Amino acid sequence: MEELKLALCEDDKEEMERLMDLAQAAAVPVRVTAFENGEAFLADYRPGRFDMVFMDIYMDGISGVEAVRRLREQEPELPVAFVTSSQDHALDGYRLKVAKYIEKPVTKEDMDSAIALAAQWREQAAVEVVLQEKKLSLPVNRLVLVEQRAHYLLFWFEGGGTKQAKGRLDELEPQLAGFPFFRSHKSYLANLSHVVGIDQGLLVFCMKDGQSVYIRRDLLKKAKNAWEDWLFAQARKGAGL
Repeated sequence: MEELKLALCEDDKEEMERLMDLAQAAAVPVRVTAFENGEAFLADYRPGRFDMVFMDIYMDGISGVEAVRRLREQEPELPVAFVTSSQDHALDGYRLKVAKYIEKPVTKEDMDSAIALAAQWREQAAVEVVLQEKKLSLPVNRLVLVEQRAHYLLFWFEGGGTKQAKGRLDELEPQLAGFPFFRSHKSYLANLSHVVGIDQGLLVFCMKDGQSVYIRRDLLKKAKNAWEDWLFAQARKGAGL
């Protein structure tokens, strides 16, 4: 199994050592990155870097609640565990769709349960497609766009990672029908969950990581409607409607 990438944000050194020991003793391989406060975490964070975040609530500087609020602006579904000595922020946890609310001291059972949830989330976030009779597992939540280049597809992921496979968009597109992808051009398939805006003058989707995805002029209105429909659906989901 590919190692899970965990972020531990905790300003108490003793508690951080405990979290590190528990994570590294898990039954699945993990790669742990430690942060001593919310500012350090946000300065280093980028979408797609982690499979789960353990966030202390009470820290110097910005609180864990504020750090997760900013995180949610970029990754609405990433599993997050609040680690705290108080239940006072249970409502914040609900509002921010926190997966776990763990009271200190964290136990082995707490850590194992959280890591199992992270592994399940990553597995569910991947879809298996078939290209040129070959199977390919795609982490669709992290897939920003797919570009057709001659007889190959270039997959662009969060954080700048890429993957190439022989195939055609006509073959791939129907297999991603259950996910928020939009065919904006014969050579481009964009993930609407990574779109931050549309430049109608330049005819492009503006993506979170700074990339631009070309939109064919006759598809501009349809692209705009598709993105707005996705935003509306996310707003309803966030409101519990």
